Amino acid sequence: MSLWRKIQRARAEGRLTAEVVQGIQPSLRGLRWVLRDPAAGRIRLQCPEYVDPPDDPAERALVARIFEAFRRMKQDQPKARNAARYLPSALWQRHLEEAYGGLGTGWRDGNVAAFHHFLANFGTWKTYTGIEYSTFIRKNMASPLTRSYLRNEVFGRQLEIWRWLYDGRKPLSALTYPTFGNQVGAYVDGVFVGANSYFKEYYGSLLSGIMADRDRPVLGELGAGYGKLAYFALRDLPRFCFVDFDLPETLCLAAYYLMKVWPEKKALLYGEADYGPGRHREYDLIFMPAYEIEKIGSDSVDLFINHTSLGEMTKEAVENYLAYVADATRYFFHLNHDITPNHYGAGARGYLGHEYPLPPGKFKQLFRYPDIGHMLFAGGLDFKMDIFIYLYERMGDRSPGNGN
Repeated sequence: MSLWRKIQRARAEGRLTAEVVQGIQPSLRGLRWVLRDPAAGRIRLQCPEYVDPPDDPAERALVARIFEAFRRMKQDQPKARNAARYLPSALWQRHLEEAYGGLGTGWRDGNVAAFHHFLANFGTWKTYTGIEYSTFIRKNMASPLTRSYLRNEVFGRQLEIWRWLYDGRKPLSALTYPTFGNQVGAYVDGVFVGANSYFKEYYGSLLSGIMADRDRPVLGELGAGYGKLAYFALRDLPRFCFVDFDLPETLCLAAYYLMKVWPEKKALLYGEADYGPGRHREYDLIFMPAYEIEKIGSDSVDLFINHTSLGEMTKEAVENYLAYVADATRYFFHLNHDITPNHYGAGARGYLGHEYPLPPGKFKQLFRYPDIGHMLFAGGLDFKMDIFIYLYERMGDRSPGNGN
């Protein structure tokens, strides 16, 4: 998309001024560190160029499985029961068209090499994918001022806050994660860290604790991206089942990333076997297109999470998903807009977090807090941030977790 078209779109959507301010803020904040840059010696920014995919039999076999699952999903998507309910939002449709072309080209043309190239490089992709900060990091690598901003305010300041949250009890190594997909970020004292590692780790540890009373917890997620939050939630658990429902394109990234992180885990991709709650006992990793959530069953999940995607959906879509989530799960954790909703034209808008229609009398709210990850991401307090986290628990004595 041309710069002029982006400006026109931003003006039409009423966010041009905010985007201009956001665009110049890194340079202005970087001025603070012109004469003294304490992070320069210990934080090395990482924004790699594209690489050739690994060429080994295990890698080729993995990609072939994902390619075939993607082909099946794209063929079955328009024919699925209630298919219209599971189409991407307008925002995500733009992401898919502009950034995920490598997957689409690979599927339509049978070009596995183009498909594989995207999977191997999604973490540093030069077009915004909606799941990682690759374009933000790349743009701010352009000048000494913005590089200082990244080092000191995005990575350094967040590190200070994360250490404060734990009173220094956790080692820096707790923030790292595998770099499959060619990830952007920084090396802090030699440890790879992503721009949003800090609060993904913090929330992941919180979620892991919620599941600690289960021998083999079942974690469900709607819209997991490439599975970063799930990784932090599951990495310290010896046994688990993770079930991801998502759009076919992003589901491919999660399958690629998490199956490489845990190659010893038994994984189920769409089309390899019929999905149902009984599969939670058979498989450790399950990747299904969103419309398969209708098969999730009752009392089949210990904890279900959603990270921002419900806030990007129409009210009808949210109501549909939550009906299945509420029937399936023991706990529900979500992180979404809570003050300013998304608007979709013709007077339609999305739900805010506190409006989500969970069945009355079925769940109790355990907490609601501002998301410190969004509030403190850029190094200072952002009181215009409207993302809040919620945790709900099912009331009564129903005992979910068919995977135990």
